[in-house]
Amino acid sequence: MAEQRPIADSKQTNKGMRRRVRLLAIAMAAFLTWAAFIAWDQQSRLNVKAAELEQLENELRETVKINEDFQKEIRRLNDPEYILQHIRKQYHYTKPGETLFYTPKSP
Repeated sequence: MAEQRPIADSKQTNKGMRRRVRLLAIAMAAFLTWAAFIAWDQQSRLNVKAAELEQLENELRETVKINEDFQKEIRRLNDPEYILQHIRKQYHYTKPGETLFYTPKSP
């Protein structure tokens, strides 16, 4: 017949099994704590990078707008009529026979 284990040996096996389960539970808790910390750290880094990205996109939009304004000014400066108008306004030039009148600026 089958040999039966003594009762003391059975309690020893259960005690060892409980230790292994407890050790596994501690290891799992440690791993989950570590994983949660890493996820939290990565999330904070993602938030910082998202803020940097938003700032850079705003700078890009401003730069593109400035570039478009400069391109528009370049196209205007290739027009002789615009150049003449700009010179007359900026430097107070007049055509021959014209008289330039200045009006006082009100405070």
